[in-house]
Amino acid sequence: MKKIMFGNSLMLLALFIFGLSVVNVLYVGFVWLSIILMVVGFGFALAGCFGKDK
Repeated sequence: MKKIMFGNSLMLLALFIFGLSVVNVLYVGFVWLSIILMVVGFGFALAGCFGKDK
């Protein structure tokens, strides 16, 4: 359950960074950071969902 929550938190952070970089509040290069965070967060969420967490 902890991996799922951590993955969801990473994905929300990635969406926040992506949104701020799209409206030019942040540097556009942060789009790549948000994409990487989204993939890592999705991986953690999948690992938590299919893993053996007790």
